[in-house]
Amino acid sequence: MSTEGFLQALSHLLPTGWAWPRSPDSVLMRVLRGLAASFAEHHDASEQTARAWQPHLTARLAEWEDATALPDACFGVVQTDARRRQVLLATLGGAQPLYSDSSPGAPGGIAAACATLGYEATVRYNTPFRAGRDRCGLALGRLDGRLYVVVSTASTRLRVGGGRVGAQLITRSLPDASLECYLTRVIPARFELQVVYKP
Repeated sequence: MSTEGFLQALSHLLPTGWAWPRSPDSVLMRVLRGLAASFAEHHDASEQTARAWQPHLTARLAEWEDATALPDACFGVVQTDARRRQVLLATLGGAQPLYSDSSPGAPGGIAAACATLGYEATVRYNTPFRAGRDRCGLALGRLDGRLYVVVSTASTRLRVGGGRVGAQLITRSLPDASLECYLTRVIPARFELQVVYKP
């Protein structure tokens, strides 16, 4: 809030009458202007302090990491500030279930955790075929405890005239094992985690 805003608020608190002049040159209004300036300065300092400690804006990542037992060993010792912030926000947010009594192993919650860390993923697990829900031609399936996390990766396709004989048709840039390490720790133990990278 600005000095003028505080001055207006303070002047509205004054009683009415000749003893309380509203002229900008009066002693009373000059005193109120000084009080309003100190209030505005205090307000700005408080707002800057609050912003400096918000985890998604702060430059004090080291203090936040000390408080949350980071850096995470899954993501290595050397990390960029952007990656450190992603991991911090994922740690503070925790597993986000889709609804209040949802399991942390729910596909939507795991996909949201991957998205927080910067990975686009779809999650599915095997379920038995059920008439009325599933379509003809699908596998009968079974509950085998396997959880498939399909992560989209950057890929380059071979181009005629640009590629060489013997080169792979699709070259993928696979991420490191940090996502698998993190998900193994977060996902309930009843699931067997299968991370699949696709272009």
